[in-house]
Amino acid sequence: MNRKPLSELVKIISGGTPKRSIHEYWNGSIPWISVKDLHQGKHIYRTERFITESGLKNSPTKLLIKDDIIISARGTVGLVSMINEPMAFNQSLFGLRSGKEITAEYLYYWLKLNVSYIKNNVHGSVFDTITRDTFNIIEVTYPSLEEQKRVTEILRLLDKKIEQNHQINDNLSQLMILIFEKFQSENTFNESTIGSIASLSKGLSYKSKFLDPEKENSESKFFISLANFDIMGGFKFGKMKYYFGPYKERHIVHPGELLSGATDVTQERKILGSPVIVPNLAQNMLYSLDVFKIDVDERLRYWLYMQMQTPSYRGQIEGAATGTTVLRVPKDVIENFKIALPNEQQLDEFNTLIVPFVKIHELNFNEIRNLEATRDALIGKLIN
Repeated sequence: MNRKPLSELVKIISGGTPKRSIHEYWNGSIPWISVKDLHQGKHIYRTERFITESGLKNSPTKLLIKDDIIISARGTVGLVSMINEPMAFNQSLFGLRSGKEITAEYLYYWLKLNVSYIKNNVHGSVFDTITRDTFNIIEVTYPSLEEQKRVTEILRLLDKKIEQNHQINDNLSQLMILIFEKFQSENTFNESTIGSIASLSKGLSYKSKFLDPEKENSESKFFISLANFDIMGGFKFGKMKYYFGPYKERHIVHPGELLSGATDVTQERKILGSPVIVPNLAQNMLYSLDVFKIDVDERLRYWLYMQMQTPSYRGQIEGAATGTTVLRVPKDVIENFKIALPNEQQLDEFNTLIVPFVKIHELNFNEIRNLEATRDALIGKLIN
């Protein structure tokens, strides 16, 4: 076995952010990665933000290439993904380009296995932070190139299936939107408001000392926050944390219930008001103060979920949000939003159409979790 500091095995690439005040730098064709994008599986296939060629040339950001590794360096330290196509990235991340002694895939799996080791070597009193010096401290143990390739071929098969399931679920989400739009165009409905069919409540005002990304035991519960909201209207579990502090009955959320983002940072606006159907992660879960729980009759749940993904809904929510650094949407804005309300027959027809897609989505979601657990167990046995 070989052993060297990580800095001797890779080229370390720093990221950056184009000036947000210059519109010509944004909404181009170049994917730009932030920490939010590191929850899609092994590879990053899409990003929330894009920059232009001018933004790339006039900022510290760099362009990563296929098979480069990206690792989060601030805040949530140690999230790791691989790049599938050229992408730029921000200053909260480092890009790692493997050299001749270690393959990119082997390094990716080594990093995933050794997240705790990496976290024990971070710097910073307020935020945990990886610096360039950290890569001098972290030592990687690795076998021959032939053995590296043998190991990664096994793990690659599992990750390929995981990513296929992610893609299927993304496609299902798009199909559900098309079904909803077609159903709306073919029918006439009564007008109502969200507040007339549902009630909204905010979640737990928590203290960070009660949160832990790894402390899973009989006393802890999954804690759902904005980090678990996907811009596609789905649920991300890659950043799940466990809560082991005090809570009240009203802070519990159950599988199948509907949540909505209550806040977002001013520059993103991707999660504000975004709906999520809670997956079957555990019997009882808790949700944060940045999230609304929307109590609605189960038969109306999917109809309301689709209404909350329409451009008119998102536009009204964003337009009414207030705040400078953090945007907040008042509860009454959501409650007063006008929706189309189906009659009993229309609702039955719609649910007959949409529920099968929801069930397939949920099955894929659960299979992803099981496959990831199997893969992570294998990494522990195959990677030194």
